[in-house]
Amino acid sequence: MKLKLLFAVLIAATSIISAQDDNVDMLMFDPVYNSYSPNVVSTVILEDGKVVKGFRDDVDRKKGQIYYVKLKDSITGDKVEFYAEDIKEMYLYPGGFEKLGKASRQIFDMRRWGSRDVESDLINQGFIFFKKQLVSLKNKKDERELLMQLINPRFSSVIEVYGDPMARETSSLGIGGFNVAGGLAKSYYFKKGDKIFWLEKKNLDDYYDLLFGDNAAFMAKYPKNKTKWKMLGEYVFMYTKLSTE
Repeated sequence: MKLKLLFAVLIAATSIISAQDDNVDMLMFDPVYNSYSPNVVSTVILEDGKVVKGFRDDVDRKKGQIYYVKLKDSITGDKVEFYAEDIKEMYLYPGGFEKLGKASRQIFDMRRWGSRDVESDLINQGFIFFKKQLVSLKNKKDERELLMQLINPRFSSVIEVYGDPMARETSSLGIGGFNVAGGLAKSYYFKKGDKIFWLEKKNLDDYYDLLFGDNAAFMAKYPKNKTKWKMLGEYVFMYTKLSTE
């Protein structure tokens, strides 16, 4: 059994590396994680500034996005619970096969892009960064406060990109119910200014002007009629760079 699991992990890692050449631009985004380690101390920062640390005990979701977390104190064992409306930021550590399968993506990304708009020792240590957002899921539901994973912390000063845990993928290798290799997500959540919205691959052209249309230098370099979904990471990075120079 252990041999089979090891073989599956090796296949996943090999598939990711072989896929990197085709997916290099999207790798500028951090991987979207759906499982979190119960054995590494998590950090929750409340709206009043209080910092709470403990082991992840429970996580509840709405369409993949987190609305409730429970932590267990690493010393006393006491359990404390929080809803998204009480939390400003949160740091969880990836767990299980998902961490093993996506590790090479993060290593590649960190080598290529060293600077970060969001400075945090915890992010540098591999923790997943979440921020509370008031969002309408898939642009259809009533708005509610949820904890969403910021996947472009290195270049998020102008456009913030959040993972869609329920996103379909172009192709992937699945282990234990999670996609761990090969595929590109077909949807993300974007926040520019005060507006946050869900964007699908098929609607990129429709949102081009909203995202990038106020920067002539960007539009000259990346015209609307030549956009490619797999280059979305580069688009956000270069738009940020050109907008802040």
